[in-house]
Amino acid sequence: MKYGHEYKQLLASEGFPAEWVCEAVSYRELKKCIKKVQQELLAFGLDADTLHSVPAIFGVGTPPPPPPPEDEDEDEVLSERHETPSSFVPELWVAVDKESGSFVDAGLTQGTKDHFSRLRSTTTTDDDYGVEVEEQDARAERRPSVGSDVRWVNVPLSTAATFFDLLDPRLARLDALQQQEEKRLEGSIISLGNAIEALTHPIAKKRRSGKFKEQTDTGTWREILALYIDSAVFFSTYEQDHGTRTFTKAKAQLQQFSDTLLTQNLASKLKSPQSAHAFSHFISINLSILKAMRFQELNNEAVRKILKKLDKRTSLGAAKAYKGKPLSGPFAKSIATDMCAAMSSNVVCVVPQTTDFICPVCYGFAWRPIRLGCCSAIYCIRCVIRLQKEAERKCPMCREATIQGATAENIDDVTAAYLCRYFPSEVKERQRENERAATVDRFGEGFYRPGCAVM
Repeated sequence: MKYGHEYKQLLASEGFPAEWVCEAVSYRELKKCIKKVQQELLAFGLDADTLHSVPAIFGVGTPPPPPPPEDEDEDEVLSERHETPSSFVPELWVAVDKESGSFVDAGLTQGTKDHFSRLRSTTTTDDDYGVEVEEQDARAERRPSVGSDVRWVNVPLSTAATFFDLLDPRLARLDALQQQEEKRLEGSIISLGNAIEALTHPIAKKRRSGKFKEQTDTGTWREILALYIDSAVFFSTYEQDHGTRTFTKAKAQLQQFSDTLLTQNLASKLKSPQSAHAFSHFISINLSILKAMRFQELNNEAVRKILKKLDKRTSLGAAKAYKGKPLSGPFAKSIATDMCAAMSSNVVCVVPQTTDFICPVCYGFAWRPIRLGCCSAIYCIRCVIRLQKEAERKCPMCREATIQGATAENIDDVTAAYLCRYFPSEVKERQRENERAATVDRFGEGFYRPGCAVM
């Protein structure tokens, strides 16, 4: 199946909105335009092999190649991309000997030279009085240097310009569409984050008691979001596959996340209707991001293939001109990157995880957290006491000699209050463990005896 037909079927079958499909890259139209470009170049006696045999430079800011050796004469083909995406104008520049008027590249066929000779009287040169001085300077900067004994003849390529007049505005509209979708998704993500924050914010047990308890679904939301972080659906921080996911990989990760949710029965544990609605919204946003990724990748592939086809048939080097440029549309940064950042800052972070407050010594929840003042790490108070008894001097994290100087003043009261508010059950459990450890330290292991068993 030819790619143009496959591309059209994919756009129609993947459930994209109608306005997205209308703005997609018009692959077939561009393919037809390539035939016209090829015919125009053949009219000049330039087939793809001829153009490929002479050096070319592409793109604004690309430094010219070094001058050719004195014993070689060269013709240069130059295609330029200007600052704005819609002003791409391919240009063919031919070096002509000032004295004889002949073309200096011996590599061109005689038929090609004859075509250029007929065009010489009608094409624009630097000697024309109609060319502004500023334009002459700009062209001089863009052209490679081949010596002072030549002048340059510009051969306009109108059909090639038409190709990019079709492509570049479409890319600009795709860029606008992407920005519009990102704005919509970001608004939905912020709304979801506000809803989850309200559903998981601790509530006071009694008025003026100073104590708090978790809401009904806080623990479940904590498990869901912890699983979502581990799944790394759209962006991975793991060394083996660091960076933005492809659509295929993101789809597989999202499916894995969904399967684990079903296995652990987490969605059914959400008791309040508001939590169930927020969870549906959460899944819907992830599916929307996935669909936007798919649309972006399809357009990326269509542009890559059409530029490759243009270069294959004309050797104009269009793909090189576009590569690495700050283009809009499908060449812009992946939509998943921004949306992943928005999900992290507006949804994932609103429900603190116990893993954010783990003591690096015992790997348990840091009850009555201690900050030594040398780094940002927090430790259990019991772990610091144990390290002091063992005559340890250095901080386990930064290796500064701060352990023996730690006192009750190093207790982080702000973090301790935060933990009591957001993790009341974990704090209570950890407190019982530390009280037991303190009793054992004071009275010995025999203080806690096993219960009697009646035989």
